[in-house]
Amino acid sequence: MNKKIFFLILIIFASTLVIQPEPAKTGIGFRTGYFGIPDQLLDLIMFEHPGIEGKFYSLEIRSYGPSGNRSVFSGLYSLEISNMKGEGQWRLSQDDARIEGYGEVSQINFTATIIMCLLPGLPVRPYIGGGIGIGYINLKSDAMQVDELGTTIDESFNVKKVIPVGHLPVGVMINPTENIELRIEGGFKNGFYFSGSFVFTF
Repeated sequence: MNKKIFFLILIIFASTLVIQPEPAKTGIGFRTGYFGIPDQLLDLIMFEHPGIEGKFYSLEIRSYGPSGNRSVFSGLYSLEISNMKGEGQWRLSQDDARIEGYGEVSQINFTATIIMCLLPGLPVRPYIGGGIGIGYINLKSDAMQVDELGTTIDESFNVKKVIPVGHLPVGVMINPTENIELRIEGGFKNGFYFSGSFVFTF
């Protein structure tokens, strides 16, 4: 009887020594989606305009706190390529001459962002964040208008420069498995975006 009790205690003690898998500390993933300026905002500053929209592609590296992908705070490092463009008729006000033109904005940027998970214990977890970075932007435009004398005026420019980048993400994340993170996210990063993200964590 004593031997049985001894072996039972030994088994319970040994079970407490089993090494539990450590939470994920990092991850690597891909994010893509819509990138542009909503028409509702353009309507506030322009009487007439085409849609300005495009896409972006981003490579992400994630870093997690002590609780892994269930941590309240985590890091997001992103290298991103984006492009948005619009082509059509433009007028700042109703009295201005109509301009027929094309505009395009291309960017390459790198940002570092802090993500704060608001409800880390839930299966679907909302989050917000804030980050900064640096980017390289290329602005291109070709326009044509006819003045009051009937003269056609052509204008174009091509500007390339390094600019600061601000990142304000809002979204929800889920983990269908311990090694996969999925996010649906919208926000602002030198343009408005809506995206989906897949991250493999380890």
